[in-house]
Amino acid sequence: MAKNNLNDVLRNLGREETPPDIHRMAEEMAGRLRQDLAQTKQQEHPLWRESIMRNRIVQLAAVVAILAGAGVVSYHLGGSPGGAGVAWGEVLTQVQNAPTVTYKAHLTMNDPQGRQVVDESDVYVDQNQRCRIDSHKDGRYMIKYLVPARKTFVVVQPQLKRYMQGTLSDIESAEMLEQQDPRQWCQQVLAEDYSKLGRSELDGVEVEGIETKQENQTIRLWVDVKTKWPVRIEADGKVGRYRQSHMVLDHFQWDAQIDPSLFEPDIPADYTLSGPR
Repeated sequence: MAKNNLNDVLRNLGREETPPDIHRMAEEMAGRLRQDLAQTKQQEHPLWRESIMRNRIVQLAAVVAILAGAGVVSYHLGGSPGGAGVAWGEVLTQVQNAPTVTYKAHLTMNDPQGRQVVDESDVYVDQNQRCRIDSHKDGRYMIKYLVPARKTFVVVQPQLKRYMQGTLSDIESAEMLEQQDPRQWCQQVLAEDYSKLGRSELDGVEVEGIETKQENQTIRLWVDVKTKWPVRIEADGKVGRYRQSHMVLDHFQWDAQIDPSLFEPDIPADYTLSGPR
């Protein structure tokens, strides 16, 4: 296991020629992170626990970015001093700095009756945390919009000429975005203990992978060895009432040029508003 232990990283900083201000900033962030982890164990409400864990991931990513700037993160987060392996700290920093991303998602689920359900989507996420999902599921086409700034979501069903809309709390909005944003998936994987999967080849590209196991799912992250960009994220586990699911995110376009109008719900005048949430 490649232990992502922030305490170990900071402890080993004394062996590096790290500027005092960099070390101080990292220590301050680590202190806040440790407090959050202690609070997590005391929280009874699952939504609050999830909120704190998201904060942990963000703080860890911030520390990683600082250490990467000091040039000391590659080894401690699984990179090789000789350059033989992927420096995962560099991957995380690169992904964080991508303001937009588009990708394809393929989700296969088995429902309680044993029927297989397939959902294929084109997903767009921008720097304002807006998200659009063009989904094909069971022969139906849907467009889903998430607009966190207005705390709203909209689902448009062209075949039925109807749409649904609702409001979201801050926590619900963050959870929905977390499920769709591959930048947060990468942060989540690298914030946990992970095992190395070694090198492989995907669609003619040499990749290196890591895997982390959580309570209900296993997540694998594959990165292009040359560009250090993630090329595939896989997740196996349970989704809601479904017994088993397999999800693949790929065909990433990091820092893609996306027309802002793509994120504005487009609802024709003859569409009917279906039951509000």
